Amino acid sequence: MTLNHGFNCSRQVTQSTFGVNPNYRLGMVQAYNLGIQRTLPKGVLLNIDYTGAHASNLDIIRAPNRTPTSVLNPSITQFNYEDSLGYQRSNALIVNIRNRMRKGVALGATYKYSHSIDNASSVGGSGNFIAQNDQDLGAEESNSSFDLRHSLQGNFVIEPPFGPNRAFFNKGGMVSKILDGYSISGNFNFSSGGWATPSYSLTSQEIASGAPSSLRPDRNFAQAIQGPRSHLQWFNTQAFVYNPQQAHYGNASRNSIELPGTVAVSSSLSRTVSLGETRSIELRLNANNVFNTVQYSRVDTTLNSQTYGQVTGVAGMRSLTYSARFRF
Repeated sequence: MTLNHGFNCSRQVTQSTFGVNPNYRLGMVQAYNLGIQRTLPKGVLLNIDYTGAHASNLDIIRAPNRTPTSVLNPSITQFNYEDSLGYQRSNALIVNIRNRMRKGVALGATYKYSHSIDNASSVGGSGNFIAQNDQDLGAEESNSSFDLRHSLQGNFVIEPPFGPNRAFFNKGGMVSKILDGYSISGNFNFSSGGWATPSYSLTSQEIASGAPSSLRPDRNFAQAIQGPRSHLQWFNTQAFVYNPQQAHYGNASRNSIELPGTVAVSSSLSRTVSLGETRSIELRLNANNVFNTVQYSRVDTTLNSQTYGQVTGVAGMRSLTYSARFRF
């Protein structure tokens, strides 16, 4: 006699390379903040805020069936195990200052000093990277991949003092008409870089362990990590040691290499020309990366790569767009 359960499904055991903790818990975030606001002379508004957060039960990917050089139980393959043992904590000081339009100038800027730490590689949407040592998840604690220690962002609007009701060329005439109606606006972003993890890839040990790009080298504490920061060598490649026959988990930290920061300024020049009481035409010239600053975007942190330590990508160069809009 054959016994079947209610849905007539197969009782055959199927092996998989992915599993989830049956007691998986949803993540929880506790946030707290304190702020003060003050109006300074000449209408300048100042805000100072402190923001902190602590998150628990975050997603972390483990590899229970492996050692640095092989699988732990050869009768089954290496598999990924999704668990909720991750955590993250952060603190930030934010200073914001705003100057409303006064004498043709408006400016707003925000400076942020912050630090975020986690042990979950999936925090911040940076990808589900596997924890190196399943028996030592504490060794995964490091800077968050999205941690930007310093950041200054803002925007500005400038109306040149030319034309009717302005400081110069305000008595009419051809010059007054030509210079009237212009506006210069833009935004800027200056920030330190995020973080990347030193690793090695496609070695025989890594392939045997079944979890690619998750093994780290050893840290050479006699060498500083910060290097010349050139496109040929962004960080000090001697700060990490890799032995092709390495049979232990490396002690280098996740996200220990600071990546290039951001220097970005965008601006636009616009002019509105009135064509009667109800009609006007707006002409606008937009410029991204106004100063055509070379912006590094990727760095190779894989020790056994031919481009190890080098910059492997850059952001876009300066670009210009022109638009016209007719209102009626």
